[in-house]
Parts: sequence; C-alpha cells; structure tokens
Amino acid sequence: MVAVWTFLAGLAGDWVKDWQAGRENQRAVEKAVTDNRIRLAESEQTHNQEWEMRALEGRDSFLRRASFTAWSAPLIWAYFDPTGAALYFSQSLGALPDWYVGGYLAITGAVWGVSEMKAAGAWKK
Repeated sequence: MVAVWTFLAGLAGDWVKDWQAGRENQRAVEKAVTDNRIRLAESEQTHNQEWEMRALEGRDSFLRRASFTAWSAPLIWAYFDPTGAALYFSQSLGALPDWYVGGYLAITGAVWGVSEMKAAGAWKK
C-alpha cells in the first residue's frame, strides 16, 4: 500500500513541476511580448506587425484545447472500450441526418477558421 501512495505522490509531484514549468514559460512569453511592444513603441521603423504579437500571445488557446479534447476523446474512449465506442457511433451518431453532421463539421471548421483569421489580424475585434 505504501508503494501505491509513493507512486501517486511521485505523479502528483511531476504534475506540479510540469505545471510550474508551463507557467514559467507563459510568463517568459508574456515578458517577451511586453518587451517587443516597448521596442515597437520606441521604433516605428520596425517591420513587426500586430498579428505577430497576437500569435506570440497565443490567443484563443481555450478554443484549441476544447476542440482538441472534443475530437480526441472518442479515440481515447475507443482504445479502452472499442465495443462501446463503436456502438455509440453506429447507433447514436448514425441516427443523425447527414445534413446535420455535415453542418456541424462545417460550423466547427468555420469557428476554427475565424479564430485563426482573428489571430492573424485579418479581422479586428
């Protein structure tokens, strides 16, 4: 039983270290963005654009994470329970009309596209 707790404590410790490293990296990116904004403000001759700054800041990361999770969850589920996943997709999603599935995929793609266009600075908020 002690070995299980030791193993879990090690996993928790690794997770905390990874989280801290991620936060430090995010702070470094934020500092670099701020430093670059200061440099841009001091020199109008530079070729850096606003879309470059948005790309550095990593806006819309929630959208990326949520859609990645939504698209990856069935694959992970199918790995652990292939029969249940196959049954779900054949019966539940198979009952949906093709126009609905196509429309849903088109809307998801459009949201991704608009998000990327906004990040590239094609559309102002």
